[in-house]
Amino acid sequence: MANRKWEVQQTLEAHAGDVTACAFSNDTLATCSNDKTVRLWLYAAGTFTESAVSPLLGHTYGVNAVQFSPLGTALASCSTDGSLLLWNVESGEQLGQLQHRSQAALRCCSFSPSGALLATGGDDETLVLWDVATRSPVRSLGGVHAAVVASCSFSPDGALLASVSSAGDLRIWDARYNHAGCLVTRTDAHDLGATGVHFSPQFEATLVHDSLESSYLLASCGNDDLLRVWQVRMAQRLTLWPQWVLEGHNGSVMCCRFSPGGQLLASSGADKTSMVWDVGTGKALQTLCKHSRYVSCCAFSSDGHMLATGSWDHTLAVWAQVDCAPVRATSLLPLLETRPLQVESLNTRHLSSLVFFIYGSQTCSHREVFEANAIDGQELLHLTHEGLSAVLHVDAMGTRARLLREVQGLKHPLWRHLPGPGETSLPNELLCPITQQTMSDPVVAADGYSYERNAIQQWLADGKETSPMTGKPLEHKSLVANRTLQLLIQKYLR
Repeated sequence: MANRKWEVQQTLEAHAGDVTACAFSNDTLATCSNDKTVRLWLYAAGTFTESAVSPLLGHTYGVNAVQFSPLGTALASCSTDGSLLLWNVESGEQLGQLQHRSQAALRCCSFSPSGALLATGGDDETLVLWDVATRSPVRSLGGVHAAVVASCSFSPDGALLASVSSAGDLRIWDARYNHAGCLVTRTDAHDLGATGVHFSPQFEATLVHDSLESSYLLASCGNDDLLRVWQVRMAQRLTLWPQWVLEGHNGSVMCCRFSPGGQLLASSGADKTSMVWDVGTGKALQTLCKHSRYVSCCAFSSDGHMLATGSWDHTLAVWAQVDCAPVRATSLLPLLETRPLQVESLNTRHLSSLVFFIYGSQTCSHREVFEANAIDGQELLHLTHEGLSAVLHVDAMGTRARLLREVQGLKHPLWRHLPGPGETSLPNELLCPITQQTMSDPVVAADGYSYERNAIQQWLADGKETSPMTGKPLEHKSLVANRTLQLLIQKYLR
């Protein structure tokens, strides 16, 4: 990997102001600037040309962030004008607008891997989770960060949401069930303030004693001139500890992004440079020098062969690897001794890119038949009991059931909580906190918790103004249907 050099392939010069953010989706590149515009660039025949629908006009102040939806059909942009705009990438049509209640400037946005949720953060020190389908807020996390929310990122399985603020703290939230409870906080993540955070697209899910444990890598950067790579482990509780402290920039690090395979990390900073790092060793591979002012953003292409860097010099540089021979994405996380099932996500932008590796005494006897039938991630995700038995000769019903249950858990993290054969216990998350009965019409209240609609309505009708779960005052009485949880309950009751 060390001899794979990056060289400038093209310079894009359409923006009239500082380039503030960039993002790839397949052959499309989105950029934004404090010139109030969002621009779309299409890659064909080895070069980028601006889309016919570009620029996208709608913001009245500088645009701070852009993010594609997982399928790449929609684009979110957020601005100092306090709005997040949703765009149709193909037509350039504006699809919707979101605002925090305070109407404060928005600094960051992130889609969940499923595309169902969208997170926004801004100058009001608040992180908001939105239901993309209804354009309604699911949870508002205000007053937790003590400063501007600078960046946020979902984990590749959608179970976690990380955020950092200009106060220097890093927080990880539970993104399941729309509860968004804070699982861990590092108040000292970056001295002088944090500027960026990004989950690696690669993660591992390990089945240990019939319980699924997930491991992730998370990168953060800040005004202390440092990048930090963190190991995140989620089992019965979440743990966070540092893996690498990467030193090399001579100024604030303004952005950090993992490559799709997770083996590279790019950073950009106020020292007018970008850097590419080997995540496995923590070593700097190359310093990229092209821009004449701060390099505010960076992003890898979907195949990992290109890297875009945007600068306050109003330009965006597109870098390409001189030698693009494929490099196998290797595991970057400590392995547990017992690993019946290991899953690596090599590109979470599309579910079909998951690749499953079968290990362990209970499944290794079937490995040859899986390989002989070319069962990759896409095929495995569509297997049935009948297919496993008749075609792949997995005769043990328990093995088939557990394999299919874990596959469903990776497709939809909520499904991990469904009972297996012979199990009758109902997860607490499916019970109303007020009645302790199974919910049939769950709704999310202002505290972010889900309740049976009739129960929480009666709670409010009785004049109670505090949360049944936290005891803190409820900011409002609005209730939002939790359709994801309702679907899970219905599936359980069948």
